[in-house]
Formats: sequence, structure tokens, C-alpha cells
Amino acid sequence: MAQESALLTFEEFYTRHFKWLFVRMVLAGLDRQEGRDVAQETMLRLYRKWSDLDGDSSEEGLKFYALTTAQRIRADQVDRAVRQRDGLAKMAPLVRVAEENAYARTEALDVLRALDEDDREVMSLVYDGLRVCEIAERLGRNASTVRSQLKKARETMQALLAHEKETDHGR
Repeated sequence: MAQESALLTFEEFYTRHFKWLFVRMVLAGLDRQEGRDVAQETMLRLYRKWSDLDGDSSEEGLKFYALTTAQRIRADQVDRAVRQRDGLAKMAPLVRVAEENAYARTEALDVLRALDEDDREVMSLVYDGLRVCEIAERLGRNASTVRSQLKKARETMQALLAHEKETDHGR
């Protein structure tokens, strides 16, 4: 019976340590909203794994797990932002062409429109900076399916762009 009272419930852990985790995130350089979001996402992940965690885990061990998870969430956010920035940089020349002549035909948009809906969705998520595994999770698909769709979409885009160049040079 004494051992049962020593077990910590998730609700108790959350109540005792959410604010601590939030403060740690703010001290790590996040603003209050980002700190709250990371702490909340951490607690959500911890809740989902709570039953898998060893019942003998100490409160300090759980705090360490929560802090490590929060740091990984933040690192993933930073990585995603960098990939998104890089994806936007790749698209910048196409956007400039469209801005320079609003009535000109934009090859990129025409090519994207030629893709089927699933391939277009996957390509847009790549340009948003998501990795294959993140796209698969978001769309509820297998990572190999997403890779296959990306390959097909890229091949289609490449063929259409090559055709556009041939057509333009023939004029």
C-alpha cells in the first residue's frame, strides 16, 4: 500500500512541473508564448507516454525526461524554420519573375497545377521546410509513400519544365 501512494500521477506531475518547465524555456531564450507552447507540447508527449514509463521512475528522472523532450521540440522548430527559409529562398527567383510582370505566365505555378492533388500537397510541404518523416506523419502516410510521391512529382515537374523551355526556344 505504501508503494501505491509513492506513484506519481501525470496530473500531479503536470501541476508540480509545468511552470518549472515553462520558466526553463523562457530562460533558454524563448518568449513567453513560445515557452508556453513548447512546455505544453512536452507535457502532451509525456502524457501520451505516461503508461509506458517505468512506474519506478523518480520524479527527478521524469523532470529530466521532460526537459530533454522540450529541448528536442525546440531544436526541431529551429530546424524546420531553417528548412522553410531555405525553401523560400529557392522559390524567390520564381516569385521575382511573377512580381516583375504580373501578367506573365509563371512556369512554376503552371507546373504545380499540372501535378495531381496528392503530389502538389507533398511538394508544398517540402517547400514549407518539412522533412519526409514529418510530411508522412502530418498526412498519415508511410514515409516510403511520401518519398515515392516526391520522386514522381519531381520527375513530372522536370519533364514539364523541359517541355516549357523547348517550346519557348522554338518561338
